[in-house]
Amino acid sequence: MWNTERAIAGVDPERDELLPYVGPAAALPLFGALARLPYAVAVQVWTAFLIAALVALALAALALVRARGAAALFGAVLLVIASGPGISDIALGQAALLSAAAIACALVAYERRASAAGAVATLLAGIQPNLAFTLVARMRDRVALGSAALGALAFGALTLASGGGAHGFVAYLALLREHTNAERFVAIQHTPGAIAWALGAAPLPAITFAIACAILAVAAVAFVTVRARLDAFDGMLLALAAYPLAVPFFHEHDFVIELIALIALAVRTQGAARAWAGVAAALICVDWFGLTQRPAAAAQIVALGVAFACGFAALGRGARITRADLAPFVAIVALACVAAPLGRAFPAPVWPDALPAGYRAPAAAGASAVWAGEQRAAGLAARQPAWGALRALPLAGCVLLGVTIIRTRRKADRSEARTARASAAG
Repeated sequence: MWNTERAIAGVDPERDELLPYVGPAAALPLFGALARLPYAVAVQVWTAFLIAALVALALAALALVRARGAAALFGAVLLVIASGPGISDIALGQAALLSAAAIACALVAYERRASAAGAVATLLAGIQPNLAFTLVARMRDRVALGSAALGALAFGALTLASGGGAHGFVAYLALLREHTNAERFVAIQHTPGAIAWALGAAPLPAITFAIACAILAVAAVAFVTVRARLDAFDGMLLALAAYPLAVPFFHEHDFVIELIALIALAVRTQGAARAWAGVAAALICVDWFGLTQRPAAAAQIVALGVAFACGFAALGRGARITRADLAPFVAIVALACVAAPLGRAFPAPVWPDALPAGYRAPAAAGASAVWAGEQRAAGLAARQPAWGALRALPLAGCVLLGVTIIRTRRKADRSEARTARASAAG
């Protein structure tokens, strides 16, 4: 792999800069086709895929809440383009964006009882399985179950066709475990365990904390969904909000799945719920940790955050800007006043720029071990509480997002109950 990567323009061939990727065998036909193209052409094709996915995510999210019109389209596209996760996905060429767009499209297909489209979208979501698992929360009717089953069967057939078979699947799981261990506590991980470790916890307590968060997140979603009688859509939104707290491997660009819920709330909410949703959006969709890796770009990061907040405001139902629409702007400015100085005071390295000149990994090491060594050599395995605090902001936003989803549903239920009583009395 490195013999190919070292020939790419911009890569330093005098040191080891291996960038491994662990993906499902079912994606090999797609990536194999791209690999047969000249590198520059493959970059253009992949970038076109990602841009199309970004637009598809915005359109599908609007379709889920039946939002129409130029203002809604402008707001949704601006929101996804200016979001930190969306920018990271495009800049880093991440498959997470394709998976998130496919998840949004699958939800639309399930809602409209389009089984074939739902199966295709479910299959495409599997390009990043750790995100596709969120669709489990939507399996509450025959159409969704049938579509997901067809998509899963196609995924399995592609896996077998790739030559992996059962042995290959076991090897894939082993690689996932190795790669997760390699990145468990590094600065690019946005998991509760990695953040707890950065804030001072020992490895075992940090892992225990991560497991406890996962159990609590899953239990809370299940309990609230049943207790509050959330419908399939709101239950799915709540699962999306809780998901980053429940998985052992989560990067900043993976927060792109939260755009589905954020667009829905930006369209549906008013008043206090809208204000809290805006604050959650600011916490999740500004690249706060980027302020430590790119302190000189602080103004650009904040400006993109403001553009994101404009997209959120444009998705409102009214023609005028309300006080609730100002919430994400206020949150971004307030957080930036603290986070930007923190980023300058505690700068974080960037891989591979921070690798020592002539760095060499052990010759017998596997890809995950090489990657772990590169992270250590670059300084990204250092324990720094300031880095952990900034990475905790998106997770705090996910908690706030979940609470807002619940409160919005309860308020709607109370309003519907009052309407029903008034109708009965009349």
